[in-house]
Amino acid sequence: MLSLLQVHGGHGVQRVAQRVRFAGDLEALWYLRQDMMCAISELDGEAAARRQLRPINSMFKGRLPETMGPRRHHRFNM
Repeated sequence: MLSLLQVHGGHGVQRVAQRVRFAGDLEALWYLRQDMMCAISELDGEAAARRQLRPINSMFKGRLPETMGPRRHHRFNM
């Protein structure tokens, strides 16, 4: 997470990097992904931020309780 943030500059990214650096556990890092998404989206756009975070998201697979995993979105057909 820190290596991805180091590629980007700016005050917002540096604030997120500081929070990542001092995160106390895996759960805290899981929730910081959204802050990373926002900070990187401001610089590179949302699509690029999603691509960049994809490898980080996969690092959490199998390490968190199922209820903390990504939500599955279902389309509603009318």
